[in-house]
Amino acid sequence: MSVTSQYTFLQGFFNGVFFVLNTADSKDQPFSETSNGIIWTVHRPNAEILIDLGKEIATPANTSLVATQLKNAGANLTSAIFVQGVQWPAVPYFYQNPLRHNLWDMLVELYFNFEIDTPWYCSNANGTLSAYLFLYLDSKGHLQGYADGWAYNYSGGGPFCTGAIDNGLNAAGPELCEQINPVLTKALSLASGISFKQLYFLPGNGTNSTTPPLSAGDASVDVAMGLLT
Repeated sequence: MSVTSQYTFLQGFFNGVFFVLNTADSKDQPFSETSNGIIWTVHRPNAEILIDLGKEIATPANTSLVATQLKNAGANLTSAIFVQGVQWPAVPYFYQNPLRHNLWDMLVELYFNFEIDTPWYCSNANGTLSAYLFLYLDSKGHLQGYADGWAYNYSGGGPFCTGAIDNGLNAAGPELCEQINPVLTKALSLASGISFKQLYFLPGNGTNSTTPPLSAGDASVDVAMGLLT
């Protein structure tokens, strides 16, 4: 039996708090999605394979690895690892090459917060380092993915330390992307070797539970992926 999920986004599409109302269909429905203002309705067939990307990527082992590498670089991890769906035009480096992806494509942002200790004559820097993952189906319908790029933002570090901080973060971004690729391969292994016809994203953990039918989530900290054969 398929499920119809009706999402109400309170802070923007795939951003912040949302509510989802899941209703069991009387018969299996083909996949479809429609949007009406802040409400997004998705018909999810019974054959859906669901992968909670936050659960697969933000593991204790991966979080510990990030914390250790930040510490070795003179920084501290100050949050968990989060994942969020971000439409391509909203990715910070979009304007460097707008045609790199389709305008309607969604990337997965993996991000975490950090603090960098500075000498006494500068304020500490607090910010966010992000890597953007591109997931897709290849010509055979197999699920593939890679780290597409990275970005950061921070406050503090003045009046004399921002140059050194920028240099460190500009070195950390590509290293983060290199380290993510094997992590991503492992996370996608749940769908390894299967040919799919459809890939789509769902906010939060993508729950399709109808008991209770109404639940809330935060699209800024988790995103799920649905796959159909």
